[in-house]
Amino acid sequence: MKTDFLIVGQGLAGSLLAWNLIEAGQRVLVVDRDEPDTSSKVAAGLVTPLTGARFNLPPGLEERLDFARSFYWRHEELSGLRFFHHRRIVRIFRGEEEAQVWAKRLATEGERYARFHAPLEIDTTRILAPWGGFEMREGGWLDVPGFLEYTRQALLERASYAIGRVDSHEVEVLPSGVAWKNVTASAVVFCEGWRGGQNRFFDWIPVRPTPGDILDLTMPDLDDETRILNKGGWIIPQGGGRFRAGSTYRPVGAAAEITGAGRAEVLAKVAGITPMVPEVTGHRCAIRPTIRRSQVFMGRHPAQDRVAFFNGLGSKGVLNGPWHAARLADHLLRETPLPPETDVRHHFH
Repeated sequence: MKTDFLIVGQGLAGSLLAWNLIEAGQRVLVVDRDEPDTSSKVAAGLVTPLTGARFNLPPGLEERLDFARSFYWRHEELSGLRFFHHRRIVRIFRGEEEAQVWAKRLATEGERYARFHAPLEIDTTRILAPWGGFEMREGGWLDVPGFLEYTRQALLERASYAIGRVDSHEVEVLPSGVAWKNVTASAVVFCEGWRGGQNRFFDWIPVRPTPGDILDLTMPDLDDETRILNKGGWIIPQGGGRFRAGSTYRPVGAAAEITGAGRAEVLAKVAGITPMVPEVTGHRCAIRPTIRRSQVFMGRHPAQDRVAFFNGLGSKGVLNGPWHAARLADHLLRETPLPPETDVRHHFH
């Protein structure tokens, strides 16, 4: 089989890149392990414009947010499905220090922050906010499993999807491209999530496997709440009194197995947000690919132009992923320079 690009992995990174290449008229073959509990399939899919305890607004946020929403909405129109759920986020302060940081942000950068916040309106008998908070605008969540399944079906219709395990040692680099089993392509792009650090071409990139837990809950007394609740953990309404809650960050290298400790940690986060007592209806654990400072790494191998990498989207992947995937596709097709901080060649020593 001949194709233009062999993409290894159909998580969020691989799916976003595949769409960008297909829309540019390229042929792709996406090979995926088809595992049930990958980090993309378990991920919350949160879009949180203001991040961390210091409520940072990263450079380029507005452009990347608008780009992401345009991408997801375009595919909703194409498919007739709904993936992206625009929701305000109730951002609850975890202490007096956070409240003071927020007040300072508004005093010094109020004009830029105006797009992203509104006054907090809550029922204090159902949501715990002793230090106050605000409503974060422009947020939401992506149904990542739904988007991945839609992408898989679209790839199948194009004969561009296969279930399999691509061992990097089985990939042969040729002068004119790459070969794997009966497949030849002009280039291969590895989008393997936490396994990216085990790849023979990219084992020098510091991909750290970090397991985490997410719970499915029912809380009938909160069934009319449509906003995402965030305070050290998060609760995402799914409708009908159903919620998803998370998450944990277990030590690097810990097993991705369901444990009572993982369940208890998520429930403790929920208890810090609402006094409503939840019923646990599901518990999932998956391994995240964590790279230092949540850094995206992408681009061509330093010595092998036919071999590329796309990884490290992390917790901001739903927001930043479409923009990065478009940059990488342009780079692979037209040699457009990548942002230096993301280019794997820039980090090679």
